Amino acid sequence: MKSNHRKITLVSILTASFFLSFSQTKDQLKETAAYSFEKYKQIHQYPELGKREFKTSELIKKELQTIGFTEFYEVPNLPTCIITGIDSKLEGTTIAFRAELDARPGKESTGLEYASKIDSTNHSCGHDAHASILLGTAKLIYSLKNKLKGKIYFIFQPAEETKGGADDIVNSGILNTLKIENIFALHSTSGLPVGKVNISPGYIMAGSNYFTIEIEGKESHAATPYVGSNIPVLTGKVIELITSIPSLKMDVSTRPCVISVTYVESGKTNAANIIPSTSVIKGTIRAYESVDSPFQNQPSIRNIISKEVEQLCLAQNAASKIEITKGSPPTINNNLLFDTTIPNLSKLFSGTIDTSPYRGMFSEDFSYYTENIPCLYFGLGIAKDKLGFANVHSNDFSVHPDTFIYGIELFCDIAMHK
Repeated sequence: MKSNHRKITLVSILTASFFLSFSQTKDQLKETAAYSFEKYKQIHQYPELGKREFKTSELIKKELQTIGFTEFYEVPNLPTCIITGIDSKLEGTTIAFRAELDARPGKESTGLEYASKIDSTNHSCGHDAHASILLGTAKLIYSLKNKLKGKIYFIFQPAEETKGGADDIVNSGILNTLKIENIFALHSTSGLPVGKVNISPGYIMAGSNYFTIEIEGKESHAATPYVGSNIPVLTGKVIELITSIPSLKMDVSTRPCVISVTYVESGKTNAANIIPSTSVIKGTIRAYESVDSPFQNQPSIRNIISKEVEQLCLAQNAASKIEITKGSPPTINNNLLFDTTIPNLSKLFSGTIDTSPYRGMFSEDFSYYTENIPCLYFGLGIAKDKLGFANVHSNDFSVHPDTFIYGIELFCDIAMHK
């Protein structure tokens, strides 16, 4: 414990002599932000889905090589992943910054001149902004590398929106090989004003799990629903049941949970006079606990769902089959790292750092890093004028150009004063 405390504390030590010199680089910071925004527009126009970010990865790697980076680290099964770094050769903490590369399905509707040129794909989660900010950070830090201590790595991660991004990187062992002690990341926050950053300690985002419920009973003619299982009606009851489980079967004050249905299908024909015998319900479970673990002598979420759905279906002479698949675990901001980093960072950062307590039911695969290494995950303000207000994952999502200078500054303040 003493060793870990020392490693975390090192992140927040302020090097006053460098602070004076860094204050003289405002013009360079502005130039870097402009560079970052230009790269953002290039990436934004040609979005690529998870594990297919070949052009995006190629662009970023070429830029890094032009900057002067020469050593890159491969991750098995992730050819689009880029990891590079700077070794100061001086004793100090080894940290990493992470950004994502992948886009999402959907046609962009922002009307911006640099909107996606791919009708079926768009950057509606801000990953292109995060990657461009990290690229700008790498460029600026490289130019100031003589002021560094320790090592700094830059992780450009594919596949945040799909399985096999952060989890594959963690499972590869590369973080241990590089002896990374802390990882930092940021994410675009819709509606948060440009220049403002939010962060709070502890659990900040829920873990994600996915369920499929298959119901099978007896078919019947529409004129005689009483002779069958009336599967469509039963399906509606099951949906009402499972979505009410957190409020009726769990103490949400101590175990927050949201169960949402996202897909329903019943029957295989379009016949209007036949009540089908099967249905499928799919959705997500967001919680701060493992779906398989009992909570304070109470049944696990999996057991609650299985029991309630099975009993309801049996009462209608139908059988149920439930499959629950685990996704990303909860995301945790390390308490000690928060306490030793944020006070000094608040003094350095030219914007505002809001530390109001926050817990949300969104999920993020950065959680795989937080399970293994002390990390901090920031929300970055992107809203100004008429840009940056649309929700993430919506086709009119946008990021204001003034965002980039604050993202780069935030990362540089962390890097140069660790």
